[in-house]
Amino acid sequence: MSKGREGLHYLLLFLIVLITMNLIMMCLFIKQGSLQVINKYKKQLKYEVTLISNNGGVSLTDAKELTHLKGVKAYNYEQLVNASSHTLKSVNTRLSFPRIRLTELQEDTFLLAGYSSMTLIQDFNSKEYKLKEGRLLNKNDENTSNAVISYALAKNNNLSLGDDIQLNTEKGDVSLSIVGIYKNKVGLLSHLKPYNTIFIALSKAQSLSHTEQTVSSVTYYLNKNSNTEGFIKKAQRKTLDWNHLQLTSNDAQYNAC
Repeated sequence: MSKGREGLHYLLLFLIVLITMNLIMMCLFIKQGSLQVINKYKKQLKYEVTLISNNGGVSLTDAKELTHLKGVKAYNYEQLVNASSHTLKSVNTRLSFPRIRLTELQEDTFLLAGYSSMTLIQDFNSKEYKLKEGRLLNKNDENTSNAVISYALAKNNNLSLGDDIQLNTEKGDVSLSIVGIYKNKVGLLSHLKPYNTIFIALSKAQSLSHTEQTVSSVTYYLNKNSNTEGFIKKAQRKTLDWNHLQLTSNDAQYNAC
């Protein structure tokens, strides 16, 4: 082998080793960042438990039973409704978060999320979601058609505060009026439809589901001197239908990490 070719050979080997080391360092950096995000969520969710049902929703009667247990400082009802639209374009996010690709005009899917308190939603408390314009929903918005949408969805459809949007659900069509716009980050632990979640009043979500006496789930927020395992044990002593109800700690999904 000539000296010129030999030198080129060693140069290529050096570049391959350098690229490989950079990839290894990048993977370690991503892993470390992921662990930091997971630990952040675990800390935030340490004092939260959620009640769900495998039998058509949690009854409000059962939900209220647990609100009186010692250690509960607050609770939040949640009702979720799937919706579509012939006029509203959803934001299509690929795996290359947070890049946004705008979709063609088509019937798109959305998630209508009704809560008894928007200020208790973990994504807003953790600053993952931040109010950009307008306001969040409150108790005065019950029995109204007011809504809070994402900045990406608003931008995708040239929407502003005060505009109306039309959606279709299995239970019928609904017209919503935008009173707030939130901006959110998308990462490893984000919801499945982060940009296409539309927050509405709990009563509106229940009426669209025809489930005025039930909710999709209930989150209980515990005092700092409480622990989730103890709370779950106390709750399960209540004479509720535990064959269909399930109460879990919100940080349980990250405990194996």
